[in-house]
Amino acid sequence: MADIEFSTMRKVAWRLVPFLGLAYFVNALDRFNVSIAALTMNKALGLSATTYGLGAGAFFWSYVLFQLPANAALARIGARRWLACVMLAWGICSTCTAFVTDTVSFVGIRFLLGIAEAGYFPGVAWFMTRWFPARHRGRAMGLFYACGAGASVLGGPLSGNLLQLDGWHGVAGWQWVFLIEGVPAVILAAICPFMLRDSVAEGTFLRAEERDWLAERLAAENREKAGGHLTLIQALTNPVVVAMIAGYALIGFGVYGKNFFLPLMIKGMGFSDLTVGYLSALPNLAGCVAMILLSRSSDRTGERLWHVAAPCLIASFGLMLVGLTLHNYPMVALVAYCIAGFGISGTLPTFWNLPTAFLGPAAAAGGIAIVNSIGNVSGYAAPQLVGVVRDYTGGYEVPMMVVSVFMLAAAGALLLTPVLAARQARVA
Repeated sequence: MADIEFSTMRKVAWRLVPFLGLAYFVNALDRFNVSIAALTMNKALGLSATTYGLGAGAFFWSYVLFQLPANAALARIGARRWLACVMLAWGICSTCTAFVTDTVSFVGIRFLLGIAEAGYFPGVAWFMTRWFPARHRGRAMGLFYACGAGASVLGGPLSGNLLQLDGWHGVAGWQWVFLIEGVPAVILAAICPFMLRDSVAEGTFLRAEERDWLAERLAAENREKAGGHLTLIQALTNPVVVAMIAGYALIGFGVYGKNFFLPLMIKGMGFSDLTVGYLSALPNLAGCVAMILLSRSSDRTGERLWHVAAPCLIASFGLMLVGLTLHNYPMVALVAYCIAGFGISGTLPTFWNLPTAFLGPAAAAGGIAIVNSIGNVSGYAAPQLVGVVRDYTGGYEVPMMVVSVFMLAAAGALLLTPVLAARQARVA
């Protein structure tokens, strides 16, 4: 039995994770490349930190609103066709960002990009539950998340070099960033229907006995969850799930408060645009390491909660250190960015083992979308908050301290979940 489990999950992992991870790499690249483009785009379009934060955050207005409809479409249409449509749509929107001319058009295209990307992450998170049993899912999600973080590692240097094309064929460097980096999503959209399968029964890359084993394992897990678990409506009023949504939203302040402004903060240290691209990769590289190490550790030990809460505390320390050293000790601040990046990114893969444990099979697709969509409200609030506080205070020191407090609160919210669960069990 162990042999068939190993061979089956090895084939599934090699078939699905590289493709989905590559697509998530491009997805994250097209979401965050605006942070590098902003090094010259903001001046060209006359954007202040506040208006840039407004545009960067506009992505999340629609990203939040359209996740539930997107996952409803996924369940109806199937992952093969729906995820291909999602990739095509975001590739087109990302490319079109090159043609914005002012604040209104910048905000508008970011809003459209949010609609286009809304279906990808929650769709993949649900799709993973159809192919990976619980004991294998944390590692798969860790590798998947690491690919997204890899976009920040490689995307910074890539986008920084594309900025050097400024003036080539009469096109600004920041425009080349969007024109070139939007194309891979369109290519992946064409490949997607040939790589994905909607169910284990369609997995012709597995032997018959491997398909049978995997289908039975997944069915057995669903049967175990079928009794006594929450429906989707109950999840919205369940204090444990609400605490997790709050925790995820607070983690989002760390993710987006750092990611959208990191290049601008490093630029303020006096580095060139190209150097900024390379230096901004370092905290994200630390995040990739954290994702892989912590997700593997969580799967090996079976412990979930502290594998999310402890990185939140590490991130809070790193961000507070950034705020205290950014003005006078920039090199120390750069190290602090790496500590923060390790903590922030390290929370993400294992987090998704927490809410899914409280949702029954019928609520899986919608439940993941609920947590992700409500939690991603911080995707708008974080860049807007950082931009406003930066313009008010004249620097990024105070904004980073504020975000540090949010990461500390995230750890507190998540550590409340076992207390709330125990109280709920006593009442029941």
